[in-house]
Amino acid sequence: MAAQEKIKVTFKRIYTINDADWFGSGEFYFQATVDGHAAGNPGSTFDAVEGKWFDLPSPDWSAVVDVAGKNQIVVKFHGKDRDLVFDDDLGSVTYTLRRPFTQSNYRHRTEYFVLDWDVELLVDGAYGMHPADAVFACRENPGSINCTTVSGTTFQARMEIHEVRPTPPAADVPPRRPVFPPGTPAAVQNTAATPPISPADPINVIPNPSVIPILTAVEATALTAARIEFSYYRPGTLAFADNDARLVWTVNSIAGGAAVSFVGPAQGTKVMVYGTVAGEVLLEVRFRGALIAKYRALVLAVKKISCRFTILNGPTADSTPRSTPANVADHLAITNRMLRQVAIELVLDTNVSTTDGAVVSATPGIFRARVTRGQTRRIPSTGFTFAARINFRPNVMNFAYIHSESAGNLGAAEDYPASNAGATITDSGTPSSSWLPPSGIQPDGAAGTSTMTLLAARVRPAPPGHPNRWNGLFSMYVSDSNGDPSTLAGQQKYANTMAHEFCHILGLAHRVDGAGSPFNDGINYPPNENLMHFNNGPALAQDLDILQARAVRQSPLVPP
Repeated sequence: MAAQEKIKVTFKRIYTINDADWFGSGEFYFQATVDGHAAGNPGSTFDAVEGKWFDLPSPDWSAVVDVAGKNQIVVKFHGKDRDLVFDDDLGSVTYTLRRPFTQSNYRHRTEYFVLDWDVELLVDGAYGMHPADAVFACRENPGSINCTTVSGTTFQARMEIHEVRPTPPAADVPPRRPVFPPGTPAAVQNTAATPPISPADPINVIPNPSVIPILTAVEATALTAARIEFSYYRPGTLAFADNDARLVWTVNSIAGGAAVSFVGPAQGTKVMVYGTVAGEVLLEVRFRGALIAKYRALVLAVKKISCRFTILNGPTADSTPRSTPANVADHLAITNRMLRQVAIELVLDTNVSTTDGAVVSATPGIFRARVTRGQTRRIPSTGFTFAARINFRPNVMNFAYIHSESAGNLGAAEDYPASNAGATITDSGTPSSSWLPPSGIQPDGAAGTSTMTLLAARVRPAPPGHPNRWNGLFSMYVSDSNGDPSTLAGQQKYANTMAHEFCHILGLAHRVDGAGSPFNDGINYPPNENLMHFNNGPALAQDLDILQARAVRQSPLVPP
């Protein structure tokens, strides 16, 4: 949607130098054109007294011209004095306005009169004399846009909406070309890590998700809709506001006839959207009609996965996990805020049936079980553990809270089948998933097809004579090595471990891993910010991208 590029020419007043009559005052009348179109009322006659001004009535003597696509317009103003025998010619004013069009006051004279006239530019729906740095028009340019102010100054502007949060540093994003000229004011960046997530935070606390959830109009609020917000713009003197009317958002369906609606105005550096039709969309942001930023996302329904937690208590204090059922509920709440990026939600199992001596706690879906010391303290770090399968129900995600693991690991995914997608999954959109180079963000090259490797199945062997014993087992354990389960720092650590290992259950490999690791997903970008980074913590490793969103939806654990 192109912005309007219109100017308004107003003929304001006339000063009479010579009234062109022997006796009395003159009877002046005028003909005017702006870009070939008549302006004013040529039938009007004005009493012209030498040495005095008279006004030309507005808006009669104004003309609005759409200058989009025009490099110049010609303004003409011709005067005559009405007489009984023949009309005296008072002379003409002709002036060519050229791009860049600027707001200005003009004064021109002939032998008989002086003409004062103005040029005003349309900015934010209004004509007038705007601040000198107000932006009138912008033109798209590879990698940025070129803008012109009402005073005729031109400058370069760029805006980005990076899907990776926290936003990677400049060294890890496409080069910003063309280079900003020396002296260009600094950029405004939105690159800080999301503040520590608490169990009480809104479910949409992490901005720029790869999936916009499908919600009803009643469900969609500022606390549930997807938050999409800028990560960078320059120059900072543009001083864009969160709801800035100069930035206009539109939605284009890429696949499936996808559609989203906005919660609040579709304008500014930050918007909220919710899905109405599944598929894939491109959100575009325009400044003065020029495309300045874009954001791609999937639009999908939220998939709820039943889960149960069993706290494995050993016979002594030094073999009993510190987490209480209330702590577990907090960890789950934060985990769900991380998983919201891919529209996955873990919900506590309402089935209270138990096995392996487990008992129901005061919170349905969270259990306790008495086990031997070796089944919860320093459990084996290889193979399949007894701990992970305790009290499981088929096709329900099974979490075991243990005291410790022999190698000191924070947790581990143990039992999961292969993804329905197969060994790999692909994505071909623009911008590329996680802005994987080439990202399609100019001046980076066009995005290609990205292929991500998925984990192979990890299924424990069935006991002799019981071939179906572990069918439907999805399991992992979480250890006390995550820290104090009741503090915010500890809650972050537990939730990060749970979300990371649960994504292994859903088929995701590591995003960056040690040299020679067989568990690398092959993407290696972003290098630090992805939730599946092999060892980065919750303050940095939070992001889940479009490739990963496509993959987790293909897990056998996810409802069809």
